[in-house]
Amino acid sequence: MTAQERERLIEEMLARYRELLQQRLVDEPQTLDEIEETVEEIGQTMEEALERRLLERKERPERPAENHAACPQCGRWGRYRATEVRQLITRHGEHTLARRRYYCGPCRHGFVPLDHQLALDRGETTLQVRLWVAELAPRVAVGEGNGLLARLTGVHLGASTFERIAVGVGTALRQAEQQAARQHQAGHPPPVERKPPRLYVSVDGIYAPLRNPWKKDGSLGPLTCRAGECKTAVVYAARPGEKGDEGVLWRSYTATFDEIAAFTPLVATLAHRAGHHYAKEVVFLADGQAYNWSLAASQFPTALQIVDFQHAMGHLYDVAHAFFGEGDGRVTPWVEARQEELLHDQVSAVCRAVTGLTPRTAEQQQVQARESGYFATNAERMRYKTFLKHGYQIATGVMEAGCKQVVHQRLDQVGMHWRQETAEAFVALRAALLSTSPPDLRPYCRMAYARLPGS
Repeated sequence: MTAQERERLIEEMLARYRELLQQRLVDEPQTLDEIEETVEEIGQTMEEALERRLLERKERPERPAENHAACPQCGRWGRYRATEVRQLITRHGEHTLARRRYYCGPCRHGFVPLDHQLALDRGETTLQVRLWVAELAPRVAVGEGNGLLARLTGVHLGASTFERIAVGVGTALRQAEQQAARQHQAGHPPPVERKPPRLYVSVDGIYAPLRNPWKKDGSLGPLTCRAGECKTAVVYAARPGEKGDEGVLWRSYTATFDEIAAFTPLVATLAHRAGHHYAKEVVFLADGQAYNWSLAASQFPTALQIVDFQHAMGHLYDVAHAFFGEGDGRVTPWVEARQEELLHDQVSAVCRAVTGLTPRTAEQQQVQARESGYFATNAERMRYKTFLKHGYQIATGVMEAGCKQVVHQRLDQVGMHWRQETAEAFVALRAALLSTSPPDLRPYCRMAYARLPGS
């Protein structure tokens, strides 16, 4: 743009601004709300007009009659083929952009110089619009989210476009996390972001409705859903209190519907970023699932392992209900006695109490064998008196709350069912955004749409 062209554009915009002010200030706004609305309308009109003028100038070639342009790959000349129209949505409005396409014979591909000049990719939206969608979509339903976007920003997107952007950004984020995990395993860990003196690592699973391949037109058969387990992890530092750790200072989440082999490196990398190698103490807190402790042994071999106290209590109730029956008056006294034993590091006494019951049915025999093995196997992880004495948390309340927030509140509402790929993208976004220090999503908004070939 020459100095003269710039001056002409400035004069044109000033004239347009003056015209708008004269029109809108005939009836001077009186209340604060009226003033705010008037200023916003004028600002939006001017922003859209200036953006339109700048784009119009870009899409006009310097020499319109010229029928060739330099190929961005080989530098040789490509011949003009056609003028194509493309729709773009920015924070200021929708634009129809006319672009000249050329074809390079030596490279045997087409290219659009204007797309390259504007740094356009495959998407129809700008980076800012995608960022808004990536922030909204994990928090509210798609049909609600695109309406909320329109009311807050004036940007109108169809529900399918809104969802497609969110899935693209979430998928790009998950791929980046998986790449970081592979590099971590290969000996190239990501940067450490924190250095806490005591770090908690907790894992759990929660189910959400996933659907098998299906189309609305019924061409793939009836809709069938299954319960898919979303493996979820949180690493956090607790706030010290008078009686030990209480609450949470900060937390970071990860979650996936993938198998345990994919989940494990995600957890390890999350903990690395949170500084588990710098922590003086690492506490691995989980329920009694065997794969939890396999993960702990492989990734955090020096961590103190604690079985969730409430989970242990649930096993005691399973025994009492199996032997006495639900609602029997003996259940509560028996469980409370075992609870006191657990709280005094007397797991061996709990084991004796379980094995001392006399089974009368095959089911009771199975329960007795399973539960006595559970307490014997986890005895070292149930030294609750010792743990409390040193100020450790002994319940997975932080993890259970995380499962509800990251997964249940968005993916398991009435009538919902998900493709696994879509669910994976959404939990990746929710886990990131609900962490205390969310990542910058702009790189993933770019990664979601690779640059157009030849642009």
